[in-house]
Amino acid sequence: MTVRDELQAAEAELENAYRLFNWSKEPRLIDEAIHRIRIAELRLDYLTHPGSLDAPAYPTLPWMAEGGTQEQD
Repeated sequence: MTVRDELQAAEAELENAYRLFNWSKEPRLIDEAIHRIRIAELRLDYLTHPGSLDAPAYPTLPWMAEGGTQEQD
């Protein structure tokens, strides 16, 4: 499987996870969708940042940046 194929698969998984989230009313399904969204985001971040995390060709995803927004209690 090429990197392009992996990227397309990760993007499709992210779309499906958001679709599940948007159409679910059951709390357990919503939790599952959030879990799948996070996994797909991490996979996309991994695939778009080969090698060093400081690769200038691929900007860090906004939600993965240091000092980004965090939930407060």
